Amino acid sequence: MSEKKPERVKIYLIVVLSMVLIVVVYFRFFHKKTTHAAVPARYKARVARLVVPQVRLPNVQTAKQPEMSAPESKLAIARDIFKPLNTPPPKKDIQQPKQRPSKPTVALNLKGTIVGGEQPIAVINDQFVHTGDWIAEYQVVRIAKNEVVLIADTHQMVLKVLKIHDAI
Repeated sequence: MSEKKPERVKIYLIVVLSMVLIVVVYFRFFHKKTTHAAVPARYKARVARLVVPQVRLPNVQTAKQPEMSAPESKLAIARDIFKPLNTPPPKKDIQQPKQRPSKPTVALNLKGTIVGGEQPIAVINDQFVHTGDWIAEYQVVRIAKNEVVLIADTHQMVLKVLKIHDAI
């Protein structure tokens, strides 16, 4: 009897797999698919129609400004987001010159510079400074790649970025 049991399991497995295959073939090749026209009315979605009256607004645009039609105003503009816009820099209000802070002389250490934008930036003693800013008793005159020129009353100082091989 133990010999017939594995064979009986194989037969059942073959029968079940054949039934699954027959069902798949029937639905794949012979079964007619229902279309929207064949669906009874009770299953169709109801559509609500809303009538919106057209409203005309008076034309308040001047003759200098061209009138934009609705389709043109909805067009998407493709632009590289990593490329800066060619817009003029914002106009700065006239400010009073910055007063020199009265701080004691501090050892200044240039950590790095960022050059290439509209306004270069230097990192001195972990503080971001621009051209014209004051740090300690010095005013930042020029920021270049890997160096900054500072000036006091009669003294000029050039700070350079300390490279790793220079420190060793």
